[in-house]
Amino acid sequence: VWGMALPMILSNISVPLVALVDTAVIGHLPHAHQLGAVAVGATLYTFLAWAMGFLRMGTTGFAAQAAGRSDGAALRQILLQGLLLAMGLACLLGLIALPFSHLALSLMQPSADLQQMTLDFFHARLFGLPAALATYALVGWFLGTQNARAPLAILLITNAVNILLNLWFVLG
Repeated sequence: VWGMALPMILSNISVPLVALVDTAVIGHLPHAHQLGAVAVGATLYTFLAWAMGFLRMGTTGFAAQAAGRSDGAALRQILLQGLLLAMGLACLLGLIALPFSHLALSLMQPSADLQQMTLDFFHARLFGLPAALATYALVGWFLGTQNARAPLAILLITNAVNILLNLWFVLG
């Protein structure tokens, strides 16, 4: 049990690290509204991405059933379907998010400076939505096949790349 539980505990601990790193790096910039834009933009993005959490849970259940039957063809099909669904949803959500981000921000009522910076940050984060949703499908598939180490590796690599890119693009 610990062989599956420990990697999952570490994976779940690492999930908030992406937003924490964004906040920490932006916090070193000279203006407070830059930090506010990241906080508001990350909230919008998190709402959008986490609403697609069913990709992970659904893929886990179907993959576990196929793994239990030792059905390799079904496992491959489930992985492909999960990834295709993730890509399709990412494209659809990206298209919907562009016009509705203005509406969402109007409900949050940020200042004019904060609103434009938030939109810039949010729109930049949308480029990562296909990868985020594909990660949900991959993690769910690996968990369904009782492989808890691969999701941990995926999340740790994601976090390491995020740290490097944050430092490079923001501070470099």
